[in-house]
Amino acid sequence: MNKKEHTVYFRAARRSALMCAALATSVISGCASMNATPQDTVRQLATQRWQHIIEGKFDKAYEMTVPSFRKLKTKENFTIGMMATSVKWQSAEVIKVSCETQSCKVTVKAVSQIVLPTRFKGPLVSGLDETWIFEDGHWWKLEAL
Repeated sequence: MNKKEHTVYFRAARRSALMCAALATSVISGCASMNATPQDTVRQLATQRWQHIIEGKFDKAYEMTVPSFRKLKTKENFTIGMMATSVKWQSAEVIKVSCETQSCKVTVKAVSQIVLPTRFKGPLVSGLDETWIFEDGHWWKLEAL
């Protein structure tokens, strides 16, 4: 084997090893998520949803709502409603998650800034309650119409 063939072989072997490592990591993390409690899963989902809202990725937050809500309200209408709020969300932290068989109550501490002209210039700190339900093998945010 000449030097060029050896280099090509080495690169291919290295790529294969990296792909195997990535596959093993995803399998292990998948197994770990299978053992997660409903509280852990919903905490992660609620945190992810709020991150989407803070980043203005309302379409991704919409995809986390319960399917029955999405049958009644379009993604465009949801986005318009989210953009029409008088605050800009700055941060959010899931404080508490308590679950029953098919539902979880989530308490979120959210920080926002008023975007309308006002004398008050400081951030607003709010406590928000959410409900998440387990339907068709997934946890979904129950959204009000």
